[in-house]
Amino acid sequence: MFRCFKSFKKSMARSVWVAMAAGMLCVTASAEATLWGGRPELGIEYEHEKMADNVSHGNSITLIPSLSFKTGPIHRIDLMLEGERDKEVSSGVTSFSNLYKVAVRVRKNVPLQGDLGMYFRGLVGHAQSDSEKYFYGYSDAALRYEHDFFGFIMGVRVQRTLDGTSGHDLNKFRLGPSFDIGEHHELEFRWVRAWDAHTQAHESDSYIVEYTYKF
Repeated sequence: MFRCFKSFKKSMARSVWVAMAAGMLCVTASAEATLWGGRPELGIEYEHEKMADNVSHGNSITLIPSLSFKTGPIHRIDLMLEGERDKEVSSGVTSFSNLYKVAVRVRKNVPLQGDLGMYFRGLVGHAQSDSEKYFYGYSDAALRYEHDFFGFIMGVRVQRTLDGTSGHDLNKFRLGPSFDIGEHHELEFRWVRAWDAHTQAHESDSYIVEYTYKF
């Protein structure tokens, strides 16, 4: 399984460079592409999650094809395909596991005043690891500042399993900047702290970078 995950990471890494290279070649294009009334986008996200014991950790890569809409009840819809490799240390014993997720997420933007706004998102997905499978969902809300090429968000997320599976109910605090690079490129950085929803114990800290190409 470890070899398979290494192969998966290499394949996703190649996808990152292919997407970035394609974006660079298309940077001079002035017209936006449309699909079903929305602008297609392709995002690739890398996340490093460090658990509260400072020893266990996880690394994941997520491919995010999206459609972005300027008007309507929904401003964005994402399909999220994620692969994760976890290292857990317990009583001096180290174990590794793989986790795969498929999810759909929608977003609603709410302008406030000037460069300040909010957004609300909802997600429903399915996760499968070496030892279990479960359905889960989350809702989040964030304050959003955008001026020229610079943006910044700060928000909260409430995540719960939808089938009663234990161990995955989390509350999260999220913040970080984003940068528009020309018309077609966006780079985002996020820091996320998670707590167990029932015990309020510190669960993990995550460091996220995401690149998006806008067609």
